[in-house]
Amino acid sequence: MFAATILAHPTHAASSPELHVLIDVSGSMKNTDPENLREPALRLLGDLVPEESRVRLDLFGNRISEVLPASLATPETKKAMRAAAAQIRSNEPFTDIPAALEAANRDWADDTERNIILLSDGKVDISPDEAVNERATTRLRDTVIASLIAAEVQVHTVALSEAADESILTEIAERTGGLALSARSNEDLQRVFLALFEATAPRTGVPLVENRFRVDESISELTLVVFRETDAAPTRIQIPDGGEIDVEIASALADWRWDDSAGRDLITISDPPAGSWRILAAEDPDNRALVITDLKLAMPGLPGLPSRVFPGEAIEGGLLLTNRGEPIVERRLTKDLQAQVDVTDPQETVIESIELNDIGADPDVLGGDSRYDFQLRLDGESGIYTLEGHASGPTFERVIRRKIALARTLPFATRVVRPHLAARQDSKDTGTDVGADTGGPAAHLIIEQDVALLDPSASRLAAQIECETGSPIAIETPLLEATNRIELPHIDGSDCRVTGTVSGETDDGRALSLPLDQPIPAPQVSTPADEPTPKDKPSEATESDPESNPLIAVLVGLGGLVILGLLGWTWRLVSRRLRRQLIEAARD
Repeated sequence: MFAATILAHPTHAASSPELHVLIDVSGSMKNTDPENLREPALRLLGDLVPEESRVRLDLFGNRISEVLPASLATPETKKAMRAAAAQIRSNEPFTDIPAALEAANRDWADDTERNIILLSDGKVDISPDEAVNERATTRLRDTVIASLIAAEVQVHTVALSEAADESILTEIAERTGGLALSARSNEDLQRVFLALFEATAPRTGVPLVENRFRVDESISELTLVVFRETDAAPTRIQIPDGGEIDVEIASALADWRWDDSAGRDLITISDPPAGSWRILAAEDPDNRALVITDLKLAMPGLPGLPSRVFPGEAIEGGLLLTNRGEPIVERRLTKDLQAQVDVTDPQETVIESIELNDIGADPDVLGGDSRYDFQLRLDGESGIYTLEGHASGPTFERVIRRKIALARTLPFATRVVRPHLAARQDSKDTGTDVGADTGGPAAHLIIEQDVALLDPSASRLAAQIECETGSPIAIETPLLEATNRIELPHIDGSDCRVTGTVSGETDDGRALSLPLDQPIPAPQVSTPADEPTPKDKPSEATESDPESNPLIAVLVGLGGLVILGLLGWTWRLVSRRLRRQLIEAARD
């Protein structure tokens, strides 16, 4: 949970998104992307970005070419972006990622959510001299990424080949709070760009149920994304009057635009007729029906939903329904509204469904503000999760999706140790004597934080010690070092734990609060090493009574056996001598 209690929040939607797209056009892309699938992927992104967003496009190799300056995503801009996609080639000798990021980190508008999408199949490669490349990589890590963080830019990376340097691409994304994705096939690339769109500039849609959906009177434009299996029959769309449209028929219709390349259909219809529609194709979890409408659904966070979160981190967001840019707050309009958010894991399984309200009941924060609040935590396997918000009324349905990456690990590690127990273990290993447990700190809580991700000056522990018996003991302290050793007070109780939160701030300025729950080892009862226990002391019986001392008993037994052996040997020797004497006497 977040450390601060939220008393109020703005009722307007989050800042508009801004996307600066970097496409690698180095010569190696001839092998990585021989069919130039970057072109339809860019057309997909360009057609999907919402009209209130800003977009910019740069192509880069050893040079950076600004193909489309930062502009609002108007129909004219989207048309220019589709035309710009046709300029993608694979003819540059090197891959200057640092210079490309520096170029993209310019011309930002005020009050926008800043995102860079970086697609590359290579690594930092600006010279045949590896020493030059290593210096450029160091500058990228130390200077370029720092400047992106300072400008509050999230960089989302796409590795387009197994030969790509995924470690540096992942570092760029993680340090700036972005997504690190990879595409290993042509189909992957289209789905990756859809995920990036839903992470950076999600757009209002209508729900698809078995490829069926409804269009209401307020919708002025409909965009369908339909993924096809290899060798599948061509996609068709059934319209409300029962007619069917395919790509050939659409080409003759002024209100339809149909792009059927790269294993997917991207279909845009202006002024679609209201009623029931159906996609006549195989169902796919990535199929979408997106709309331009005055009645929009947004999913803002507080202050904004992050693209990447840590295991157990609290996520606070909400659904916001607006009409012509204004929140819908009138009771006569909201009393019949229903809203919920579904959480889907990387395997497309719904793991949580949360019913929402705007009356101030849990999980809503403030009733009547047009915002349907929710809180959740992701604590499963790492990967890309989907938050899918739904809102519906008597005459409409709306849906919006946000992609969030769950990081592999926490930015800190915790453990509780008892120093005297550790020392006693060392004494067993070395043969030294640490003496009796005569006091000292009961236990130490050790917190190690990743200072490459967290700002230590903002990190703080707020926790308490809880036992089966006794009152809780509060602990609050700043965490100013990479490794923090906190002395815990003595406790009188059993089965104790230290629980609470570690709060802090990431390098990109995002506040976070993560749960802490560690058991406290029970103290070890011991006696001085130089005072043996009764079990170890020799007794009088041990010294004098053979039956009570196994060693003496064994020695006595061995002695007896030796004596018996000697007697037997003597008897055999005497018997043989007598036998010889008798034989000789008989011969005589």
